[in-house]
Amino acid sequence: MEQGMKSRQLEAFRAVILRQSITRAAEMLHITQPAVTRLILDLETEIGFSLFTREKGRLFPTSDALLLYQEVERSFVGVERIAHAAQQIRSLTRGSLNIAAAPALALNLLPEWITDFTQAHDGVTVSLLVHGTKMVGELVASEQCDIGFVTYTTWQPGVRLETLFSADMKCILPKGHRLSRKRVITPEDLAGEKFISFPREYDTRRIVDDIFAERQIERVMSAECQLSAAIATFVARGAGVSVIDPVSTDYLSEGVSVHGFAPAIPFEYGAVTSDRQPLSRLTSAFVEFVREKVKERTAQRRA
Repeated sequence: MEQGMKSRQLEAFRAVILRQSITRAAEMLHITQPAVTRLILDLETEIGFSLFTREKGRLFPTSDALLLYQEVERSFVGVERIAHAAQQIRSLTRGSLNIAAAPALALNLLPEWITDFTQAHDGVTVSLLVHGTKMVGELVASEQCDIGFVTYTTWQPGVRLETLFSADMKCILPKGHRLSRKRVITPEDLAGEKFISFPREYDTRRIVDDIFAERQIERVMSAECQLSAAIATFVARGAGVSVIDPVSTDYLSEGVSVHGFAPAIPFEYGAVTSDRQPLSRLTSAFVEFVREKVKERTAQRRA
């Protein structure tokens, strides 16, 4: 575009080509006919050649005008594409979310919520990475992920932490176990039992171990595993008993019975976002969506 050429002149030129008359071009642009004529004349002055010939009261584009129109249309298509993209971003029907999550949320609950969110926002794509809580925090702090979901929430530098909900850990037993009829299991009940535990570096492992140690109750530590779902499989196979996060117990297969555990061990679930910059519209919308899902889940548990 030459320095003096105005976008409004090109809009008028394009409108005349598309509508094939000054009158219809004026209607398209919501301006007067003289204004369209003036814009065309000014454009011809700027570019140095005629754009239209008039025969029997009708306008006909010159061959030079048709060549110019090809470039103008290309430009307008690009602008319209940008405008369409902006509208999609505004209406949350375009964009991508990079999510990292701890296994307790990533294996069951989050896929349900993500599916509901993407069905409500067609055109949004989501990537879900599964890592331990510490790595989730690091991915968000380094802005490799937009949002993270963690368990047993602890503060990490570079992130904002929001506790979403808390629930007590559950004891799981193989079906038919001698304690299966008890609603709440205590450490004393599990004395001498084979026990499937989380790895030693996990906060939950330390908390559970401390409870048994304070009561001087011995267990037979038969296996360690990172994932509650895998621990449940061990238990279902008769390899031992365990105490795991409460969300995972909602999705266990047959072969395992779920019981309360006393003393209660609160298990927190939270969301982390970068504290270096504001959230995007899409990330903010997903956070709010998750908050509503948490409210629904809490209400269902209380019903």
